[in-house]
Amino acid sequence: MVTALFLALFMNDIWVLAGINSNLWLNLLLTPVMALFFIELCGLTLVDVTYLFSFFQLMDVIGTFSMVFDIPWMLGTDATKAETYSSSDNDAKRNLMLLRALRAAKIGARAGRLSRVLRFLRFLPFMGGNREETRRGIASLISGKLANLLGTRVACLTILLVMVVPISGADKKCAWKNPAATSSGQEHPLADTWAVFDIYTFPQEDLSQLTWVDRLSTNMADDPPRVNDTLDELRMMVDYYDELPFGPYEACTGRAGEDDFVCDVDDQRLSSLQMGFNAPPREASVVKVYTETFMVSFNMHEPAQREAGIGICTICFIIFLMVFSGLALSSVVTELAVRPLERMLEKVQEIATTVFKFSADVTEQDEDDALVIDDSNEMKLLEKVVEKLAIIAEMQAASAGRMPEKTEDMNAEDIGVLSMMHGANIVEEKEKAQRRMTVTKKKQAAPPTVRIEDLGVTLEVYSSWGFNTLRLSQEQRRRVTEFTIVRFHETGDGFFASQEDVLTLQRFLQAVEKEYLPVPFHSFAHAADVVHGVARLMRVTGSEHFLSELEQFSLLIAAVAHDIGHPGVNNGFLSEVGHELALEYNDRSPLENMHCAKLYKIVANPQADVFGKLTKEQRKEVRKHCIETILHTDMTMHTSMVKDLQMLYQMNMEVFSDESPDDAQAGPVAPAEIAVFGEAKTLVMEAFLHSADVSNPCRSWEVTQLWAWQCLEEFFSQGDQEKEKGIPVQFLNDRDKLNKPHSQIGFIEFMIAPLFAAQLRLWPRMHELGDNLGNNMANWKDMWVEQTSPGEEEKAKVVERVEKVRKSLEDSINRTPL
Repeated sequence: MVTALFLALFMNDIWVLAGINSNLWLNLLLTPVMALFFIELCGLTLVDVTYLFSFFQLMDVIGTFSMVFDIPWMLGTDATKAETYSSSDNDAKRNLMLLRALRAAKIGARAGRLSRVLRFLRFLPFMGGNREETRRGIASLISGKLANLLGTRVACLTILLVMVVPISGADKKCAWKNPAATSSGQEHPLADTWAVFDIYTFPQEDLSQLTWVDRLSTNMADDPPRVNDTLDELRMMVDYYDELPFGPYEACTGRAGEDDFVCDVDDQRLSSLQMGFNAPPREASVVKVYTETFMVSFNMHEPAQREAGIGICTICFIIFLMVFSGLALSSVVTELAVRPLERMLEKVQEIATTVFKFSADVTEQDEDDALVIDDSNEMKLLEKVVEKLAIIAEMQAASAGRMPEKTEDMNAEDIGVLSMMHGANIVEEKEKAQRRMTVTKKKQAAPPTVRIEDLGVTLEVYSSWGFNTLRLSQEQRRRVTEFTIVRFHETGDGFFASQEDVLTLQRFLQAVEKEYLPVPFHSFAHAADVVHGVARLMRVTGSEHFLSELEQFSLLIAAVAHDIGHPGVNNGFLSEVGHELALEYNDRSPLENMHCAKLYKIVANPQADVFGKLTKEQRKEVRKHCIETILHTDMTMHTSMVKDLQMLYQMNMEVFSDESPDDAQAGPVAPAEIAVFGEAKTLVMEAFLHSADVSNPCRSWEVTQLWAWQCLEEFFSQGDQEKEKGIPVQFLNDRDKLNKPHSQIGFIEFMIAPLFAAQLRLWPRMHELGDNLGNNMANWKDMWVEQTSPGEEEKAKVVERVEKVRKSLEDSINRTPL
């Protein structure tokens, strides 16, 4: 492209300097150049957003399309054709000036491409391009960006200077004067008229030749022609041009055509006169000036060469000004900004080694996990350093606030010193910490050991995603829910360490069960199912590593109460009919707000207060967790939750990519993952409850199908009410129009699959849910085909949707890069 640019800038002037009377090589060389310019223009427009509608795009457009005025077979100058001027042509001066202005514009526009030469010249040894520091890293990137930015700014200013700022017309003042004006002492009126790009005006701009030809034509037009007077005038004209670098070499009589003059071959009256100039080697250097009956041909080869030479010098000056001014500025900025940045980043690399080693020691990671920093990008390295420092600071702060584990053997003085160092009473703080995390255990009889088999459920089924609360009796559901909550933690731990605690939970569950309404889906059977789902998710993901016992307990209680009092219709229906719940909660998650309120009305009764043994601080924390997680079961929160989970993975992709999928599915939770989940506890807890709430499509096929029929029946019941009240019937609620299997395919594809795909990347141990989801979607597809017998095209589309979902779930389980 640089070679093509120099050909476009210099080729025409070189052709004039060489006096070549041919167009062949100009056509062969400049046509591909224009094609290359056009391809580059289109390519940059498509791929560089900063280039679109920029100053340099405008210059490239002008520079590219102005090539048509340089290529002879288009609109360029024909080297084999002379210029002609007629005394009757009133637009001669205007056309000439237009051509000069066009030359200035096209050369100035093409000069914009010269800024790209900086990309090559900045690597020259004397410009510091061989420095070790600039060959890699962010400093090299910044240096390159600065060089390009400065180069383009300098190019922009230079182009504007060349194309807009007038140049003094001193060299234009009648170097060749109009003889008609000489007698009066006036200079030619065009001497100062135009000055934009050409430093040295082309001689025929004064058009003195027209005056001579008019005078000669007048003599020859008389009847009879005054030949002798004409010869005298010709001698005067020859003498006039004798000291000038251009002049006449031929004169003849004849007649003017449309575009040229035809000499009389038989007229020998003027042939004997010696004109003083010979015909130029290049036909385009000939200027023919004629009237209706007379023509003089002028040799303009030397002025044309002079203009071409000055044009080349001007372009070279522009190149020097743009390139070396840009490089000089770039070098200054590099020394002032880039070099200090390089030194700072070198120091970052030195510090990073220590930080990563210390982080590995503090977090008890293997030193093999320490980052190899020699070839790392400095900004990524800096980001990791900050991340590590944050983890270290958090851990150090936690350890600083943590009470000594062994104070029993310390005397009062030792404890006093530690208290002074920590600024707190260690004994008192330790007691508070114990009260926060565990309930004070009184010497009471431990609750009797209950096995799940005693409740009519096998342990194998209970410990699987094939567990189905719809098949249980009312008593079994309540007892299984009680078993799940009490036995989630080991016996003697957790919050149900005595028979009294278990009795309180039983009363709580009885009160909750009474508040659930006998609707098809959102019944107490659903609550028991969600409790089981939350417990399973916490078990499978190893939540004990990043959730405290209190947080796990909060989730289980929130699961029991998350749909208390659900009337079997959604929030949209309540708002549409102006239900009192919608009015009470201003249409903002009225059902979920009602569930929270009912939960705390139940625990307000001391007999059913499962939070009764908690401290004040613990009660506040549990209340916060219950409210947040229950409110986020509102389906309007679904999309934002999916995005948040995806963002959690993306922001910590490096942490999760360090662990192979097989290890992630089978092994313990990695320390780095624990840190990530610990920082996003609220999101994790909300995701667990919401996922369990909508996990029916992820269960075994029998369980999934039964819950789907219950859910659709509740939708249809709402649809019947919508029809009765004359309000718009939501499509999923119209029992007369909805195809059940097909509705489940869409529900999984658009709602459930994205949620679990996002979680599977975080917790591949949930892979069984992903497998079930893909299989169930395929089963719904088979049922849909069997019921509707769709056409091959429609069937193929649904099959493609199913496979796409299965593929996305598999990629998530395997943590395939996005």
